[in-house]
Amino acid sequence: MSDFLDVTFPPSRLVQGNPYELNDKDWQGKPLTIKTGPNAGQPTKRSFVACAVKKTPGITHWANEPWGAPIWAFGHNSFPKGEAQAATFAWKIEDGDSQVPNKKGRKNADTEGMPGHWIINISSSFLPKIVTAAGDPLDMPGAVKTGYWVVPMVRIQSNGQTGGNAGIYINPVALAYVGIDKEISSGPNVKGLLAAAGQFQLPAHVQAAPVGAPAFAGAPPQIPGVPAAGTPPPPGAPMLPPGSPPPPPALGVAAPSVPAMPPAAPAVMVAPSPTFLAPPPPGAAPAAPAAPAVPSGPTMTALAKGLTYAQFIAQGWNDAQLRANGYMV
Repeated sequence: MSDFLDVTFPPSRLVQGNPYELNDKDWQGKPLTIKTGPNAGQPTKRSFVACAVKKTPGITHWANEPWGAPIWAFGHNSFPKGEAQAATFAWKIEDGDSQVPNKKGRKNADTEGMPGHWIINISSSFLPKIVTAAGDPLDMPGAVKTGYWVVPMVRIQSNGQTGGNAGIYINPVALAYVGIDKEISSGPNVKGLLAAAGQFQLPAHVQAAPVGAPAFAGAPPQIPGVPAAGTPPPPGAPMLPPGSPPPPPALGVAAPSVPAMPPAAPAVMVAPSPTFLAPPPPGAAPAAPAAPAVPSGPTMTALAKGLTYAQFIAQGWNDAQLRANGYMV
C-alpha cells in the first residue's frame, strides 16, 4: 500500500483560513511547536484553510461520497490495529451541519458557508500553491479570498501516531482558483454572543428597534446612470472594492473583449493529474458505515444537550476538557 493518497475534491468554497498566511499561534494564541520527532518542542508555522464541499442528497456520512470512500479506506489500511475505528481518530473532515461547539464555542451549523456541506480542514508547514483553473501559477497575492471557490488538490498521509492521537494529515498540493463569491469576514460570532447574553429588558419609555435594518432619511441623491449606494451587483457580478482591477473570467466563460485588444480566450479546464484521481490500492478496508463507531464508557451530562461523545471529539475536544466544562462525567 502507498504511504500517501492524492485526492482532488469537487469545486469547494473557501470558508475559513488564509491561503497566503503561515500562522505561528494556535487557537489559544499560544506559540505553535513541533509535536513529535527529533525537533519536538521547537517553534513552527502552519498554513490552514477549510473548504466546504456540497453534500450529496441522501448521503449522511462523508465516507460514502465518491471522494470520501478512498480516504476512508486509506485511513483504515494505514492503521491495521483498528485506530481508525475509534471516535477519537482525526479524520480532519467535519459535518457542516454539526451542532457541537468547538473549543472556541463555535458551531459549524452557525458558521457562514458551512451548513449543507462537508468541511475539509487542510493544513501544512508550507503554503498551498495557488493556480488558475487551467493549472497555471497565479502569482497575485491576495487574489483568492475567504468565500471564493477553489478546487482543492491534497495529499493525505498517516500521522504515524497511536491511540487517541492517531489520525491523518490532509496537506495542500494546490488550490485552483475557479470562482468569485461573497467574501466571508472572520471574527466573533455576533449571533452567538447575543444568544449567550440571554434576555434583556429596555426601559419602559424606549421603543424597541425593528429586527430588520432601518431605512434612514437623508440619503444622498442618486446620480443618473450610477447605481445607488448599497445596490447589490447583478447576479454573477464579482464583489470587488472600488478601483479594483477586473477579476479573471469565470470558469469556462470567455473574458469580455476590450477595445483595441483581441478578445481573451475562454478559460480551459485541464484534467487533474491521474495521480490525484487514482483509487487507492486494493486492500481489506471495511465498508464505509453510516457513522463512525462510538466507544462505550463516557457518560455525557445534561449540559451536552443530547450530543454524543463522538460528536464532541470530532470537534476537537478531549476527555479532560469535556470534564472540565461539565459535558462528561
